[in-house]
This record gives sequence, C-alpha cells and structure tokens, in this order.
Amino acid sequence: MPIFGTPIARQVSFVGPFGVGKTTAVVTVSETSISSTEVMSSALRGRVGRHLKTTTTVGLEIGEWRAPDGKKVSVVGTPGQERFDMVRRSAMPRSTGVVLWLFGNHQHALLDTELWLEFISGEVSTSKLTVAVTRLEGDTESQLREFRDVIDRCDARIPLVAADPRDKDSVSDVLATALRIPTLTKEVVG
Repeated sequence: MPIFGTPIARQVSFVGPFGVGKTTAVVTVSETSISSTEVMSSALRGRVGRHLKTTTTVGLEIGEWRAPDGKKVSVVGTPGQERFDMVRRSAMPRSTGVVLWLFGNHQHALLDTELWLEFISGEVSTSKLTVAVTRLEGDTESQLREFRDVIDRCDARIPLVAADPRDKDSVSDVLATALRIPTLTKEVVG
C-alpha cells in the first residue's frame, strides 16, 4: 500500500496564488524526484496577465532539500486555486515553516497579500510564516517596502524576502529563512 507524505521531521509548505511558482520552487530545490500533481488548468480560459500557466497543481507536490546542518527537509508545494483549499489546509498545520509566495508586479499584489495573510493566519501561527515576493521589476527595495507595510499590519515579525522560484540558491535562502536558520537568512526589508 503506498504511503503519501513524508517521514521527515521538518517540513516547509509553499502556498500562494495560482501560477506564482510554488511547483517550480519545489522542483528547483528538490534533491529527489517529485510526484507531479499538475493537470490541465481551466483557470487559463479568458485570463490575461499573471494567469498564463496551462497547468495547475491539484494535490501536494513533495520534494526534499538538505539544510545547511545536513538534515533533510520536506518541501511541499500546494495548489493555489481556492477550490483546492482543503489540500493546502492539510499541509500547513504540520509544517515547521510556511512560505507565502506572491507576485510582485501586478495591480492586485498588495490586495493578494492581505487576503493570503488573512487566510494563513486563520490556519497557522504567523510565527511559522515567511513571505517571498517574486517577479519584481525596477526599484525592488521600494516595492518590498510596500509589501512590508501590509505584512506589518498582520505581524511585523514575518520575514520578507525577494526570491526567484527558478533559482536554486534563491529558493534555498527562502527555505533557510522559513526554518529560521540564521547563517543563510537574508532579510531584505524589515
């Protein structure tokens, strides 16, 4: 009988909007193969802008990352669409850390931040949370300050980092931040 999940003690869940790069980040950093739960997306129909992804995650995508201390960490990608909330809700409570991945360069970025923070804080302690903003353009520091203002209204202790889900070092830094590993943690704005 197959077993779903992982026996690894530390787990970090990636949550956030559809198409932000959660699956990409899991694949980028994982030192093992992951089982894909990607299917053709109905969210693409009639959409423009940030929702140009042709597939969507419908389950948990689990990979493994080796932390600087040599211990394995389970990295879990979750679906971004609201209709799969129960899948996301199953991963967050048992996670050591939760990373909220957000789009940096779209007109509803700050509203998305508020809504996702409200959802997550209703599910887990904000002490587990890290926010990673991707796809920033231009003055990154100024844009991150806007996110910082929104995050501070929820909990000023939540780390905020700029990150690229396609870059292994960047995702590793996000994971180190989520696990509060001080040697790699690079707080961008705070």
